[in-house]
Amino acid sequence: MRKSALIQSDVEQPSMLRIDELAQQVGMPSRTIRFYNTQGLLPPPVMKGRTAYYTQEHLVVLGIIRELKEHQNLSLEAIKRLLEVRAQQGDVQMHMALKQRHLKSLTVGGTQVHLAQEELARQGEVTVARINELVELGLLFPFEDEQGERLFTGDDVLLLQLYRHLEELGLPLALPSLIRFQLKQLTRSEVAAYEQHLLPRWREEGLTLEQQTERFEEVMALSDTLISLLHRKLLYQG
Repeated sequence: MRKSALIQSDVEQPSMLRIDELAQQVGMPSRTIRFYNTQGLLPPPVMKGRTAYYTQEHLVVLGIIRELKEHQNLSLEAIKRLLEVRAQQGDVQMHMALKQRHLKSLTVGGTQVHLAQEELARQGEVTVARINELVELGLLFPFEDEQGERLFTGDDVLLLQLYRHLEELGLPLALPSLIRFQLKQLTRSEVAAYEQHLLPRWREEGLTLEQQTERFEEVMALSDTLISLLHRKLLYQG
């Protein structure tokens, strides 16, 4: 697992810590650390004989857990999912997942919108089969709530309307599919650029996870504007 900016490594710190030493460094009871272990929130400790030792990565992860729990008010289950994203794909994707979590409740008229599939079909004036087709194509973005129910957001209502209008104008669904494919390639390049140019700087500055997320939102807002402007320029130029 990669290191986060939440806790900076110190070469003077011991690389291997017993649980009481770890608890002292992070200011957290040993029983809490053991509980996080049982919940799968921490990487397995290094066993030497019958003694468990913890590394700097455990310090980092405990810092992330504390910030997400105390400052973002996330459940342990949500934190576990974010940590799994970090373990598999790195810090950038974890930030993206955290941002996406904040965007899931799109505010329309002051109301947070979470729609079941049937309600989305009604509002979008399409069939459930059509929704399933668009989900398979990656053109709608459902998520599961804590009960495992598949839900959609106001963004999906807007996307349905856009797809319908494009088809009414005579453009096939293949066009949004192509745009999605190209944007997927673009986002991979963006993530690589973030990891190379932004994360090291933010680590040096010691930004918290919340501060990093705010920076990501600023950068992505600029990227969105850049993409929109270049798209229009290239379209008319071509």
